[in-house]
Amino acid sequence: MTNNATQTIKSPDAVMLLSSSCAHCPGVLDALTKMIKAGDIASLKVINLEQTPDAMQQYNVRSVPWVKIGQHQLTGAQTLEALKQRAQWAKDENNVKTKVIADFDFLLSDGQVDAVIKKLHNESNHFSVIMTLLGDAGTVLSTRIGIGVVIEEFASTALLKSYTEQLGKLTQHTDSRIRADAFHYLGFTADKSALPYLKAGLEDPINNSEIKEIIADSLEELADA
Repeated sequence: MTNNATQTIKSPDAVMLLSSSCAHCPGVLDALTKMIKAGDIASLKVINLEQTPDAMQQYNVRSVPWVKIGQHQLTGAQTLEALKQRAQWAKDENNVKTKVIADFDFLLSDGQVDAVIKKLHNESNHFSVIMTLLGDAGTVLSTRIGIGVVIEEFASTALLKSYTEQLGKLTQHTDSRIRADAFHYLGFTADKSALPYLKAGLEDPINNSEIKEIIADSLEELADA
């Protein structure tokens, strides 16, 4: 008898290493607990290094909080969004695009920006992955810094110009960090079609003075393009 029911993809398992003196550990543990309740992760193993010091060597960990979700690792203070991002990647590990996103995230966060730039010069279609990471609230700061280096590398190129509209849409994101980055990177496009997004950003009361200063800088960049 054939079972036609849709098979549920199991959520990934997670491991967390912490210490009693760690200032950021309680927040990360609280976020992981919420994910357990929501079904974002299937199980959570929590190890206190003061009670089990050998675990540091076992997991090759240098500092806490340290979290592993599926095959994805994070160290330091983390947002709920960042942890959920890794859980989703682990759940979609058989998806080719998801694998590229996770690979790029690792390389960028690990300071291997040159490797990503080389890949993009060879396979420009993967630039969409940069946009995906840029627009994801779960993307960590170290990866965002790497994204900035990548976009500078492709400044004023036809490739970056082809993403002007997508950057423009990100200027309306609910996350102020993402809006600020999008406004900033529009200045690198050398594309006059970016002007309406920037001018609208100046008029939008949701943007604070810091973001509006970024917009003004990008408008100046485009004026010289």
